[in-house]
Amino acid sequence: MKKLIAAALVAAVLVPAVAQAETIDLATVKCSELASMDEQGSTFMFTWLLGYTSGAAGTTTMDLADMESLGTEIGEYCGANPDVGLLAATTAVMSE
Repeated sequence: MKKLIAAALVAAVLVPAVAQAETIDLATVKCSELASMDEQGSTFMFTWLLGYTSGAAGTTTMDLADMESLGTEIGEYCGANPDVGLLAATTAVMSE
């Protein structure tokens, strides 16, 4: 059941984003830009960032219960550090 929920979540996020056909270098996105993103954009960014950092760490699992708390922590970190890159903020929070 959890796999089905995870697949539905990923599909709900990725399908609308694919239709926009835009290239974004996430290494250049600043924390300050997170506050101005709509829910779809921030959810997509967050999901991509978690996948990217998990892949870099060699992790192949997704803890759905942990995603909300990580999102809150990243948001708080970004609020305190608006000039930091979103990728750097995610890496910092996940390494704590």
